Amino acid sequence: MQEFTVLERKESYFLCRKGTGHCRIIIDQNSQTLPLGTFMLHVEEITDRYAHHANDGVFRLLMPFEDQGNIDICTLATGRKNQYVYKRCLQLGGKWEPVLNEWVFSAAIKHEVDKLAALINSELIYIEATFNETIKLTAEPLTLFGYPLVKSVGRNGKVSLNYGMKLTAGEIVCMPAGATQTIILADSKVRLYIPKALLDQTNFHEDFLCVVDIEKKRKPRKPVTFPW
Repeated sequence: MQEFTVLERKESYFLCRKGTGHCRIIIDQNSQTLPLGTFMLHVEEITDRYAHHANDGVFRLLMPFEDQGNIDICTLATGRKNQYVYKRCLQLGGKWEPVLNEWVFSAAIKHEVDKLAALINSELIYIEATFNETIKLTAEPLTLFGYPLVKSVGRNGKVSLNYGMKLTAGEIVCMPAGATQTIILADSKVRLYIPKALLDQTNFHEDFLCVVDIEKKRKPRKPVTFPW
């Protein structure tokens, strides 16, 4: 749950304050009876500057206002760090609980949590990604299907890849120039495990994947067991 101060009702949204900034809650069947005031609410973030023609955050209630006091919860163990899974958990109003080592959500959105769980727990496949062009990223991690590739960087800019990933051709370097720049050269090849269902999920695809060829490979003989 997140705290919102509902300031004003407009024609199609509520103007709200969240933290130190302003945002909006869409008026729909769940929010029709939302009064003015400060409340803890189960929400999903649906911010889209193009669809909503604004740069502020946009949210929708995940259940009717009268049912917002529901304290039943569900949890999700997400496993390996993945930037797209992280963003989706936040969109669903999830809260990371370090004691449980899991995300906690309202039980009212268990169907959405189950969809996410089905994606990340689908069959692990082993793929090889071939970069047809040199990719340069500034101030953001180099990922494939949301999984960060770089574990650490040496003094010479050489990188070590995360567990279960292998650079079979080419080179990845990190250049500290103001904001760190990560470069993966054309014709580089990276092998890694990903859940099979992510291949068909465009919201789990980096923009540069349009210049990357993905090929399924035979899994190594040694079984992989991720330490997280």
